[in-house]
Amino acid sequence: MSDDAVRHLTEKILARPEYADAVGLNAKAESAFLRWLEAILKPLKRIEILRTDSPILYWMIVGAIALVCAALITHLIWTIAAALRAPEPPVPSREFGGSLPDLAREAESLAASGRYLEAAHRLMLACFRTLAERSVIELRPDRSNRWIRAALRGSSLAGNLAAELDALVEGTERRWFGDRKSDPEIYARWRSAYEQLSSYAP
Repeated sequence: MSDDAVRHLTEKILARPEYADAVGLNAKAESAFLRWLEAILKPLKRIEILRTDSPILYWMIVGAIALVCAALITHLIWTIAAALRAPEPPVPSREFGGSLPDLAREAESLAASGRYLEAAHRLMLACFRTLAERSVIELRPDRSNRWIRAALRGSSLAGNLAAELDALVEGTERRWFGDRKSDPEIYARWRSAYEQLSSYAP
């Protein structure tokens, strides 16, 4: 098939209604884009005309545009510099602050009123806090007492103290979720363990 024949066939195909609609849409879109571009460039053409007709007004407009651009750039640089100079947000302290309750004092108050199991439970929490403060164990809300007991057995604590804390946690947990017997002995043992832990030097 010759080139003329191919060209003629192509023209016939493009003349069909389905292709005519597509060509019409492309032409409309292109025309709309050109009108939009012309609307943007038209004021610039007028400003360029002012360069010869009214140079003073022309340079005033150019100067105003330059000032606006400079102000925008300065503001952008200042914003970025301010963001870079801003201090990092404080890292939450790993130490337990004074705003937390004094668990040992609460334990004393509970024991004085005969609530020995609750007092023992407070001292258990106080011991956990002390262990975390001294980095003996890593205390997290999702860590169970079973995990804490295993961590105690593998910690740097003296063997007798670690074993005593392990046994106390197990016994307190059994009473707390069991018969809740208020036994002064469990409180006395926790008090002794807490005092040993408070004076413990890693």
